[in-house]
Amino acid sequence: MRTVGRVRGLVRAAGLGILRHLPRTRLAVRKAYWSHEGRKYDRLAAANPVDGRLVFFESFGGRSFSCSPRAIYLKMLEQERFADYRFVWSFKGAERAERARDEALLANERTSVVKRGSEDYFRALATAKVLVLNTRLPEYVTPKEGQVFVQCWHGTPLKRLGYDVQIETTNALNTTSELADRFGMDARKWTYLLSPSPYCSRHLADAFGLPEERRGEVVVEEGYPRNDELALAAADPAQRRRSELRALLGVPEGRRVLLYAPTWRDDSYQAGVGYTFDYLIDFDELRRELGEEWVVLFRPHYYIANHFDFSAYEGFVVDVSAWDDVNELYIAADALVTDYSSVMFDYAILRRPIMLFAPDYEKYASDIRGFYFDLSEIPGPCCVRTDVLVGELRDLDGYWERYGAAYDAYVRRFCPKDDGHAAERVIERVWGQGA
Repeated sequence: MRTVGRVRGLVRAAGLGILRHLPRTRLAVRKAYWSHEGRKYDRLAAANPVDGRLVFFESFGGRSFSCSPRAIYLKMLEQERFADYRFVWSFKGAERAERARDEALLANERTSVVKRGSEDYFRALATAKVLVLNTRLPEYVTPKEGQVFVQCWHGTPLKRLGYDVQIETTNALNTTSELADRFGMDARKWTYLLSPSPYCSRHLADAFGLPEERRGEVVVEEGYPRNDELALAAADPAQRRRSELRALLGVPEGRRVLLYAPTWRDDSYQAGVGYTFDYLIDFDELRRELGEEWVVLFRPHYYIANHFDFSAYEGFVVDVSAWDDVNELYIAADALVTDYSSVMFDYAILRRPIMLFAPDYEKYASDIRGFYFDLSEIPGPCCVRTDVLVGELRDLDGYWERYGAAYDAYVRRFCPKDDGHAAERVIERVWGQGA
């Protein structure tokens, strides 16, 4: 069976590699596939009536138990009015689904787990009254009349998205225009779009092509439920959760913790591998200069597929790529280094230093994606060399004198609704008092 599966994988990778260079053929194959799968799904959906007490959850395409879907789910479990509700979580791959069943937060008689893409998965999509996701639905799945689709999305955009991308490139198996159209397909299905700020409301609606006349009823600008945990951690003077997580991560007493969380590049896709990443900090220099004082948590974007071997940096670099809940890494860290990731907005809720390491800034801005605003507006240094980053980390005590006022304005602009109660407000908007 493993040999058959491997052969199928190689054939699929070869086919995708060919289609990447044949856009017309790719579109024809894609439309035929969506049409075929859509007919199958419509038949299944017609045979399965909507269950008003069933809620479907998925995070990052089934890759993790995390983000706003997780926060909403946990809040619903707390509330007595949902005592007779049932929940379904979707996970990618049988192994991840099995592991999810064993997790304490999912181990209750009201929650079931399905493998993404299975018949049970599609039946759950067709049956649940409310669908809660932070990425797109499959293109061939359209919510039925009476269903509610809550699009949580997964961050505040710095990089241009969807219809706002002005640079035409090929992103894996999509040109910029093709990907924008797929965003637009999803937006037409939304009942609600969650947002933490007016900035985010405007740019997500524009990027996904949400018509002006629908924005008032669709956009729920009440904060990101996933950030409730960060707001509560920031408000705890004892920092108990922070201490617990650092112990769990194996951080020695007295060390500072740096979270390094770079994002992916649209132009670095390899057929059969995925997105690769080549803009790493020089860990040799970082360890030489700061190894006695710091521990680095390395958390790349989940799209990044290449393997990083940190065995030479044992005790200094901890690979947390597979850590489900990035909030826990935020809470554990004393400072954040990223490039163009939306982690810089969520992390600001904790009021801790943010720094950028972006050696390809000019290329990214002009040739790859572009930005909604200039990086100089971010309250922290933008470093293009590791030695500059080292200097900034050594002078961390002076960070607030240099960037404090800009940081306050940044939080007011991007996190005005992230106060620890977003999940409650979102639940109220979606389910109301009558649930």
